[in-house]
Amino acid sequence: MSVMAEMTVPASEFVLADTLTRAPDMRIEIKRVVAGTEHVTPYFWAANGDFEGFEAALREDSTIQDILTLEEQGDDERFYRVTWQANVENLMAGISDAKATILEAVSDGGERWELKVLFPNRDALSAFHDYCLEREFSFQLDRVYQPENPEESGTYGVTEEQREALTAAYDAGYFDVPRGAKLAELADDLGISRNALSARLRRGNRNLLANTLVHDE
Repeated sequence: MSVMAEMTVPASEFVLADTLTRAPDMRIEIKRVVAGTEHVTPYFWAANGDFEGFEAALREDSTIQDILTLEEQGDDERFYRVTWQANVENLMAGISDAKATILEAVSDGGERWELKVLFPNRDALSAFHDYCLEREFSFQLDRVYQPENPEESGTYGVTEEQREALTAAYDAGYFDVPRGAKLAELADDLGISRNALSARLRRGNRNLLANTLVHDE
């Protein structure tokens, strides 16, 4: 049964540490993280900071391989997709290894992140704890609880793999008209085959509809 954990982690041990050091006034809110075998791809909003300095810091980060601005709202908010190497040991890698999902991640001030992470079960949370201890990564566990409704847990009858595929497709604009991403590109980001991704999207969509719009089955 899934477990929700709210925690506070130092910025130096999570993601975008160098970038936030150079642009500490920028507020970052990660909406989704796609973790593949070779790449980790977060989608996040940045707001209320120096975008010129922030984007320069992103481009100079040696672990980042690709940066794409997906949307701008006025002069003070931009939505980004950033791709970087998955073989960097940090708290993000520990969360990915535990098969957990980041539901919220907010950095305001550049010194720490406040995270809301859904673990598939308590064993996965314990595995994440052990990963941090072995590598001397620090984090403060603020709250652990059982999500009581599908909206909070974000399940709606879909598996973790289906959820990851659906949210990655949504964030990349795959469901937009016209499409903002190709199936092959998404499959490459997730580190799976095109056919496997197609099957996850179809089954995930069916489960999602069966648990939201279709109540008579």
